[in-house]
Amino acid sequence: MFKKKKKNRTIDSKEVGLEAGLMIFKFFLKTEYLHYGYFTDGLEADVSNLKKAQENYAEMLFGNIPEGTKTILDVGCGSGKTAQELISRGYKVDCVSPSQILTNYAKTLVGEDVSFYQCKFENMEQQQKYDLVLFSESFQYIPMDQSIPKALKLLNKNGHIMICDFFKNDPEGKSLLGGGHQYEEWLQYKDAYSVKTLIERDITRETAPTIDIVNQLSMEVIKPIWTSVWALAEDRFPGIIKLVKRKYSKKINKMENKHFTGQRTAENFLNYKKYMFYLFQTENQMINEKAGEPEKLALEVAE
Repeated sequence: MFKKKKKNRTIDSKEVGLEAGLMIFKFFLKTEYLHYGYFTDGLEADVSNLKKAQENYAEMLFGNIPEGTKTILDVGCGSGKTAQELISRGYKVDCVSPSQILTNYAKTLVGEDVSFYQCKFENMEQQQKYDLVLFSESFQYIPMDQSIPKALKLLNKNGHIMICDFFKNDPEGKSLLGGGHQYEEWLQYKDAYSVKTLIERDITRETAPTIDIVNQLSMEVIKPIWTSVWALAEDRFPGIIKLVKRKYSKKINKMENKHFTGQRTAENFLNYKKYMFYLFQTENQMINEKAGEPEKLALEVAE
């Protein structure tokens, strides 16, 4: 007998999640940002405050762009809202966006003067150099042994790398909150590259309230809808739904445990994640000897 060949997956579930998030944020919250909120000055973790918190987050990024920066590569540009704001402030911006749907949407925001590279960052082929490479919640999707080395190749002399993203601080794997590189591993990679750390700031507490808002949305809106849809489907198509539940019971249970148990909270985010803001500057245009061997470095970290 011939084995059934597995199909190559062309749709990334994470990208689908981002696209769905954009539609929800735009319709209900009137915001086109896809990143976390930055809750400061007593701003409460309420859905009505998420737009303001996201704007705070963006202003925090913009306020730390080094003087003299003219060209920026926005890696994983999402909806294009951050790029649009950067352009309005006078920067020349290009975008990396692997998602077709988000790329199309971003193009409507930023106009025709922006170059889009619809590929994964690590696969990007480009000779142009930039003053700043920006990773705003996109760093977690890029292999650590390829992220900084690739960015260094794309930077002008004395260029900068800005990273704003969360990491796993959960060595025992107890958290239901997915995403992020292991923080301890990242520290080893970070120290291996010829970059100077200008800013290293822990903003976990300021971003964690975003999770409470997402949890509130899941428990008070999405869960009741989910339950009602299943009840209706079971009433109308009992045989089909029985088969679906039997075949996909593990996946359904995993999803419900992840989203509908109320454990995706700011408190758990503080326990199991570490949201960091970094600004690096190249010390020279060459990656040091150790960082220039990513495969060797990966093995060392794994050990």
